[in-house]
Amino acid sequence: MDERLQHMCLTMCDPAEAGLLATNEGYFYALFPMTIIGISVAPMEDDAGALLGIDDDGDNVITGIDASDANIPGTWATPMCKGQEKPVYIAEGSLMSFDFTDAAAGNTFYIHIWYLIGELL
Repeated sequence: MDERLQHMCLTMCDPAEAGLLATNEGYFYALFPMTIIGISVAPMEDDAGALLGIDDDGDNVITGIDASDANIPGTWATPMCKGQEKPVYIAEGSLMSFDFTDAAAGNTFYIHIWYLIGELL
């Protein structure tokens, strides 16, 4: 396995144009296998209820990340990032999507994902 740390920075709006609030946004295919080890998310404007979830081929693999406070990003972290969560493996070719739930209104979200290429053994 190539254990180089990688970083992905995404900006997403929920709802996207012509979409509904709290529906999946930002679909993309994983072009290589990866293991997610850390996530940070914050909204452009405060929203007391916003939560982020990440889906892998339609399955909720990461849920309930606090995305409510613009000044205090919510985090999801494995022990490699000084947290308690279990690393999440995403297979090559998986359809990934992002799900913002419990938001009171549409918003823009800034997401940072740290991952390793391949699967942790």
